[in-house]
Amino acid sequence: MIKELIKKQIKKTGTYREVEIETQKLEKQIQTLDQVRQTQITALEKQLETSKNDKNKLNNQIETLQKDKNKLNNQIETLQKDKNKLNNQIETLQKDKNKLNNQIETLQKDKNKLNNQMQTLQKDKQALKKERPRLLGYSMKSRPRGVSADVGKPVILKYILENIKKNQKVLDVGFGSGVYGKLLRTFYYRYVDGIDVFDKHLEEFGLDLIYDNIYIENILEFEFEFYDLIIMGDVLEHIELEAAKKLLTKFIEEKKCDHLIVSIPFESEQGDVHENVHEIHLQDNVTAKYMEKHYPYLDLIDLYYNSELGNIKAVYIWNKDLKTNPTSSC
Repeated sequence: MIKELIKKQIKKTGTYREVEIETQKLEKQIQTLDQVRQTQITALEKQLETSKNDKNKLNNQIETLQKDKNKLNNQIETLQKDKNKLNNQIETLQKDKNKLNNQIETLQKDKNKLNNQMQTLQKDKQALKKERPRLLGYSMKSRPRGVSADVGKPVILKYILENIKKNQKVLDVGFGSGVYGKLLRTFYYRYVDGIDVFDKHLEEFGLDLIYDNIYIENILEFEFEFYDLIIMGDVLEHIELEAAKKLLTKFIEEKKCDHLIVSIPFESEQGDVHENVHEIHLQDNVTAKYMEKHYPYLDLIDLYYNSELGNIKAVYIWNKDLKTNPTSSC
């Protein structure tokens, strides 16, 4: 087509040679343009390939970033949960701290109370030390109310010290002038109650300072829960035989005590003393055989002569570790 145009042009101009030269130039230009175009196409293809590769890289990077984002979100979620747990733990610790502070405050109050109690006890101890000479200074010869002789007391005291703890409860039956109560307080026994039917001279003898509780009542009618030790010092002879047997059986069978001490004079007659009819001996024919027959579960631990009254006195004990009891002895 170009040649046709050239021929026409030659015909018009008459200069064929010039046209031929121009044609060659044009063909070279066209060839050059083709080469340039091909080079550009090749370059574009390379750029396109590079762009595709870059796109793939970017897609991979985006995918990686998305994964990293998801990981970070998971980590953030985990951290948030951990934060919530820590907040809960802090709240719990704060509550525990408050509880501990309250406990410390309560303990401090208890400590202060104990200190006050110790001060009070110390004052009471000093007061008792001052009162002791007055409490122990009565003559047994005057005997204004029931007073048992000193003989036999060491054996009884030895048994008590070896078997009864200082914080255990003791009942002194027929306490009279409070001899056993005073002995127990001298050795710092803490809980000592007394029961007696005779209500005179209590303050005069300082018995209200000796006993924690004083019961003016007949022991046969006295109801109580439990004492670790019951002392019946010179009491059994003032009770009729059957009533006495029933009383001791009650103490033992109903588990009213773990230890029982009985001191009793042998073959001792006695009427009322200082208008106290309860001093009369209702068991005045007591002997070792008599005790073995009627109270076989009692264990004899001491027998001695009472020079003051001119009779023999015996000390018996029973405790929960002995195999004998009123039922098994029948």
